[in-house]
Amino acid sequence: MNPLQKMDMHKDSFTQNDLLIYETIRKNPSGIIHMTTSLLAEKCGVSQPALSRFVKSLGYNRYQDFRTDIVAWLAQQGEQEAEGSSHLYYFNTLYAVLRESEAVLTDDYMKEVAEYILGFDRVFLSGKGKSYHPAQLFDNLMLKSYRTVQAVPLDYLTESADYMSENDLLIIFSVSGGAHIMRDACRAVGKIMLVTANANHEYRERVDKTVLLPYVQPDPENCSVSPILFDVFVELLVSYLLK
Repeated sequence: MNPLQKMDMHKDSFTQNDLLIYETIRKNPSGIIHMTTSLLAEKCGVSQPALSRFVKSLGYNRYQDFRTDIVAWLAQQGEQEAEGSSHLYYFNTLYAVLRESEAVLTDDYMKEVAEYILGFDRVFLSGKGKSYHPAQLFDNLMLKSYRTVQAVPLDYLTESADYMSENDLLIIFSVSGGAHIMRDACRAVGKIMLVTANANHEYRERVDKTVLLPYVQPDPENCSVSPILFDVFVELLVSYLLK
């Protein structure tokens, strides 16, 4: 059941505020995918708590979960409209996830991540397969900074983790945050920052900082645009680090 169908199913029990939210979303579902809770609440003419109660009444824990469901549904609609054209579906998906990322990677958030990284003496980066490319990109872009930044291939991650000191940072790029890379990463003496699309990865308590990027498919591991989003995040982050 798509999110609009869920709204329709609960419509008879809506309060006056719920109806204002419902009508706003129904008129233009794609208009909310780049809106924060405060922006949508303002557009609907209701309070943020009212919006939170509305999405919870539909079965969502947070507004962000509802918005992600909207994005996924719109991407599916784009696929159907493309009439089987895989390349059009890919771009529709990419556009959706980029719009979602714009709401996540705000100016304040990027400043906070940059300040966190600048607090370490050395920065090491790694990833598996396509997720190693953003580590290399980060390394290359930071050459002009005269800071110790080093991309480490997965095969050498264990050795590098043993070599790290307490004031070093290891950044891992992993869509799923799975054991295939995190077991070795967690051997590091220094801090670990995980850039992932999986909010429920099993190493949450072992990671010191998590950057959570959006995805639109039901399974983040199958979201083929994730590596591209890693590169977008890296280029944006480096621009803040070099300011």
